[in-house]
Amino acid sequence: MAKYRVLQRLVEADRAGVWAFTPRTFSTLMGGSKPGYLRLMMKRLTDRGILLRAARGVYVNPNARSMPADNRAALIRFLRPREISYVSLEWRLSEVGAISQVATALTCMTTGSPGYFQTPWGAIDFTHTDRPIIVGTDVRPREDGVIEASIERAARDLRRVGRNTGLIDEEALGEALADERGA
Repeated sequence: MAKYRVLQRLVEADRAGVWAFTPRTFSTLMGGSKPGYLRLMMKRLTDRGILLRAARGVYVNPNARSMPADNRAALIRFLRPREISYVSLEWRLSEVGAISQVATALTCMTTGSPGYFQTPWGAIDFTHTDRPIIVGTDVRPREDGVIEASIERAARDLRRVGRNTGLIDEEALGEALADERGA
């Protein structure tokens, strides 16, 4: 497929709010290319900088205007598309000042398999959970569509996982919980 036609289809997808692709969705966008040709096309487009490989099996149009402000968090749904995944653990507690360090990886809980992904925007760390998840109580969607844990759920998740519990500032956590309950 000609470079001009590919760029035209990427612009059309961007206008529709599509900024990231799996090979399957990219194939649909390109008119149902054969798998072998599709892999070659995606590799060439990545080599030329037209596409950016965000993680294994996830590609991003780096020129998309519809790309969200928080690319890393928005990739969660592409990395675990058939699972419930939400921002939690160290990342969520760091946001509210309840742990003493800034988290470097975006830490998430998922009903899917655990995994660690290095993306151009930073690392995403998925930890598996079997616990029931109550939307509205345990987790809430943010304005950008990313699901995040309540502060209470994030603290419970971190304690259940059993890592970095020594980083929790109990006083700051208590204040954050009181603010959350009051809101």
